[in-house]
Amino acid sequence: MLIGTNFHSYGSAAYQNKITPVPPQNYVEDSFGIFADNGITSVRVTIHWESWELDVNQFREDLNLVADTADKYGIMCIYDNHQWECSSWIGYGIGMPNSIMSRYYEKRSADREPNYDTKKDFWNRWWNREIKTVHGVDGWDAQLVYLTDIVRLLEKHKSTFGFEILNEPEVFRISDYRKVGHYHDYVIKELRKITNKPILFCWVLPHRGVMDNSVFQALASPIIMDNVIYDCHSYPPSISRMLYFKLSTLLMAKIVPLYVGEFSSGFTNGSILTEEKQVCQYVKRFKQFGVCGWALWRWSYIQDRNIPAFNLTKIIDNRIRPGVLFTYFRNAVRTTD
Repeated sequence: MLIGTNFHSYGSAAYQNKITPVPPQNYVEDSFGIFADNGITSVRVTIHWESWELDVNQFREDLNLVADTADKYGIMCIYDNHQWECSSWIGYGIGMPNSIMSRYYEKRSADREPNYDTKKDFWNRWWNREIKTVHGVDGWDAQLVYLTDIVRLLEKHKSTFGFEILNEPEVFRISDYRKVGHYHDYVIKELRKITNKPILFCWVLPHRGVMDNSVFQALASPIIMDNVIYDCHSYPPSISRMLYFKLSTLLMAKIVPLYVGEFSSGFTNGSILTEEKQVCQYVKRFKQFGVCGWALWRWSYIQDRNIPAFNLTKIIDNRIRPGVLFTYFRNAVRTTD
C-alpha cells in the first residue's frame, strides 16, 4: 500500500526563471527519517523538466540524494514529471522548460498569473504535436530525453517504485482527450524499453467550456496497460469524486489500479484541514474504494501563503519538523479501519 505524501525537494524542483528558496539543514535526511518513524511507506516526488534544464547536474545530484536516502529508510518513491500552470516562463507556474516556451511566448514575471490564452495555445499545440524546441526538436521527443535520463538514473534503486509520465495534462478541447491517450502510449512504449517498473498516467485537467466525464477520462488512458497505474487527484476526495474516478477505470480498455496521487480539503484561498471531519474521513474513504495508495499534498520546506491545508511542516532551528496537519494524517493512517 502506497501511503504517504507528496515530497518537494530542491535541485529537482528549482524554478528556471526565479530564485528558489534553499531548504533547511539536512532536509532530505530529516524528512525521510520522519516518514519512516510515522508509518509513511511511500512518497510522490514532484520533479520538473525546467529544473533539469536549469542545472542538470544539480538535478541529478538531488535525485541521487533522495533515492539513496529512501533506500536507507525503506520508503518507496514515485517520481512524478510535474507541471503546474505550465511553466515559470509564462507566470507563477512550473514545469515546461524555457527551450520550448521561449520559442512561442513572451516571458512573463514568474510572480504573475499565467495568461489563459497563452496556456490554451500551448496545450492545443502540444496535443497537435506542433511544439518544437529552440533547436527544432519535436517537443514529445525532447521530453522523452529528459524522462529517459530520470529512469536510467533511478531504475536500479530498490526504493524506486515507478515513474509518472506527466502531472495533470491539460485540455482545452474535447477532441484532445484521445490525443492525450496517444501521448501516453507514445511515452510508455519508449520507457518500456528501459524499465519494467510501474508507469503512472494522470487524470486529465479540463478547462472551462470543456465537457468532462468518466468516458472522456477513459479516452485519455493508454492502450498499453502492462503494469500501469491511474493517478487521480481530488480536492476534496468526496464520494461523488471517488465514484467518478472509479468509473473512469472501469471504462478503460483494461481495469487498472487507482492511486490518489494528490488530495486535500480544497485548493481555494483559506482552505483548512481538520482531523476528524476531513483527514480521517478521506483515509477511510480511500480504503472503502480499494485504492492502491494515496499521497497528501504536500511535504515541503516552503510554506503556502494562501492555503493553510497544504502546510504539513514547520521549521525549527533551521531543521524540518512535522506540523500539526502531518500529525493528523499520521493518526488517521494508524487508526482508521
